[in-house]
Amino acid sequence: MPFLTIYTNSDIDDKQMSVDAANLVANQLGKPVRYVVVNVIHNANMSFDGNNQTKGALIEMKSIGFGDKNSLAKQLTDLVVSRIDVEPSFVNVWFVDMPANTVAIGGRLLG
Repeated sequence: MPFLTIYTNSDIDDKQMSVDAANLVANQLGKPVRYVVVNVIHNANMSFDGNNQTKGALIEMKSIGFGDKNSLAKQLTDLVVSRIDVEPSFVNVWFVDMPANTVAIGGRLLG
Protein backbone atom coordinates (compact mmCIF):
# COMPACT_ATOMS: atom_id res chain seq x y z
CA MET A 1 0.00 0.00 0.00
CA PRO A 2 2.88 2.46 0.33
CA PHE A 3 3.89 3.70 -3.11
CA LEU A 4 7.28 5.36 -3.51
CA THR A 5 8.45 6.99 -6.72
CA ILE A 6 11.89 8.52 -7.03
CA TYR A 7 12.33 10.83 -10.02
CA THR A 8 15.81 12.07 -10.89
CA ASN A 9 17.54 13.73 -13.79
CA SER A 10 20.67 11.69 -13.01
CA ASP A 11 21.66 8.61 -14.94
CA ILE A 12 21.74 5.70 -12.50
CA ASP A 13 22.18 1.97 -12.84
CA ASP A 14 21.44 0.80 -9.31
CA LYS A 15 18.94 -2.06 -9.26
CA GLN A 16 19.40 -2.54 -5.50
CA MET A 17 18.21 0.99 -4.69
CA SER A 18 14.55 0.10 -5.18
CA VAL A 19 14.88 -2.95 -2.92
CA ASP A 20 16.65 -0.96 -0.21
CA ALA A 21 14.07 1.82 -0.49
CA ALA A 22 11.22 -0.71 -0.13
CA ASN A 23 12.76 -2.13 3.03
CA LEU A 24 13.35 1.36 4.44
CA VAL A 25 9.71 2.35 3.83
CA ALA A 26 8.34 -0.91 5.27
CA ASN A 27 10.45 -0.52 8.41
CA GLN A 28 9.60 3.14 8.90
CA LEU A 29 5.86 2.72 8.34
CA GLY A 30 5.55 -0.65 10.09
CA LYS A 31 3.97 -2.22 7.03
CA PRO A 32 4.80 -5.50 5.27
CA VAL A 33 7.42 -5.04 2.56
CA ARG A 34 5.29 -7.19 0.24
CA TYR A 35 2.84 -4.29 -0.06
CA VAL A 36 5.47 -1.63 -0.79
CA VAL A 37 5.84 -0.57 -4.43
CA VAL A 38 8.94 1.38 -5.48
CA ASN A 39 9.51 2.96 -8.87
CA VAL A 40 12.81 4.68 -9.74
CA ILE A 41 12.63 6.93 -12.79
CA HIS A 42 16.01 8.24 -13.91
CA ASN A 43 17.15 10.48 -16.75
CA ALA A 44 13.92 12.46 -16.30
CA ASN A 45 13.62 15.88 -17.92
CA MET A 46 13.81 17.90 -14.70
CA SER A 47 15.36 21.17 -13.63
CA PHE A 48 16.74 22.21 -10.25
CA ASP A 49 18.17 25.59 -9.36
CA GLY A 50 16.75 27.00 -12.59
CA ASN A 51 18.57 24.68 -14.98
CA ASN A 52 18.66 21.06 -16.10
CA GLN A 53 22.38 20.60 -15.43
CA THR A 54 21.91 20.58 -11.65
CA LYS A 55 21.25 17.02 -10.54
CA GLY A 56 18.43 16.41 -8.07
CA ALA A 57 15.52 14.19 -7.14
CA LEU A 58 11.83 14.39 -6.36
CA ILE A 59 10.58 11.68 -4.01
CA GLU A 60 6.84 11.04 -4.04
CA MET A 61 5.80 9.00 -0.99
CA LYS A 62 2.17 7.84 -0.94
CA SER A 63 0.71 5.83 1.90
CA ILE A 64 -2.37 5.22 3.99
CA GLY A 65 -1.13 7.14 7.00
CA PHE A 66 2.40 8.02 8.05
CA GLY A 67 4.35 7.84 11.25
CA ASP A 68 7.15 10.33 11.73
CA LYS A 69 7.34 12.20 8.40
CA ASN A 70 10.46 14.11 9.45
CA SER A 71 12.37 10.89 10.09
CA LEU A 72 11.11 9.28 6.89
CA ALA A 73 12.00 12.37 4.83
CA LYS A 74 15.53 12.37 6.28
CA GLN A 75 16.05 8.65 5.68
CA LEU A 76 14.72 8.79 2.10
CA THR A 77 16.90 11.83 1.38
CA ASP A 78 19.95 10.09 2.85
CA LEU A 79 19.27 6.99 0.74
CA VAL A 80 19.02 9.02 -2.48
CA VAL A 81 22.10 11.10 -1.68
CA SER A 82 24.12 7.95 -0.93
CA ARG A 83 23.13 6.33 -4.26
CA ILE A 84 22.87 9.27 -6.65
CA ASP A 85 25.37 12.12 -7.05
CA VAL A 86 23.04 14.84 -5.76
CA GLU A 87 23.20 17.36 -2.94
CA PRO A 88 20.61 17.04 -0.15
CA SER A 89 19.36 20.56 -0.91
CA PHE A 90 18.19 19.30 -4.32
CA VAL A 91 16.23 16.33 -2.95
CA ASN A 92 12.56 17.12 -2.40
CA VAL A 93 10.04 14.85 -0.69
CA TRP A 94 6.30 15.04 -1.32
CA PHE A 95 4.05 13.10 1.08
CA VAL A 96 0.59 12.07 -0.12
CA ASP A 97 -1.78 10.60 2.46
CA MET A 98 -4.16 8.26 0.65
CA PRO A 99 -7.59 7.39 2.09
CA ALA A 100 -7.95 3.59 2.41
CA ASN A 101 -11.08 3.65 0.24
CA THR A 102 -8.99 4.90 -2.72
CA VAL A 103 -6.41 2.08 -2.67
CA ALA A 104 -6.87 -1.47 -3.92
CA ILE A 105 -4.57 -4.47 -3.80
CA GLY A 106 -5.44 -7.61 -5.73
CA GLY A 107 -8.69 -6.04 -6.89
CA ARG A 108 -9.98 -5.28 -3.38
CA LEU A 109 -10.28 -1.88 -1.81
CA LEU A 110 -8.52 -1.53 1.53
CA GLY A 111 -11.21 0.60 3.08
